[in-house]
Amino acid sequence: MNLRATFTSLSLLALAALVAAALAPAAAQRRPCGISPSDWCPAPPGDPCGRHRNVAACRADPACYGMRYEGESVVACQFDARGFASNCPTVGCTSTPPRPAGR
Repeated sequence: MNLRATFTSLSLLALAALVAAALAPAAAQRRPCGISPSDWCPAPPGDPCGRHRNVAACRADPACYGMRYEGESVVACQFDARGFASNCPTVGCTSTPPRPAGR
């Protein structure tokens, strides 16, 4: 093979690899949970608050905290001390307290 043929072959292989990566199943290209308003993120394994499947059940359990929405918002989310926002979605339930604002 001459140099031009070798370069062309390598270019086509690289292009095929890029196309295959772009078409990979969504499970292989996971996005972080909590950036879509419709997310309900799982609690860490063994977390007792993970049994709650919606905001109302999570909020009703005083030992649990809301997982904060991390997606884009036109206005800043206003969170209470337990991680529930008045103007943004809650995206999960956990027994881990939310981190302080600004950190």
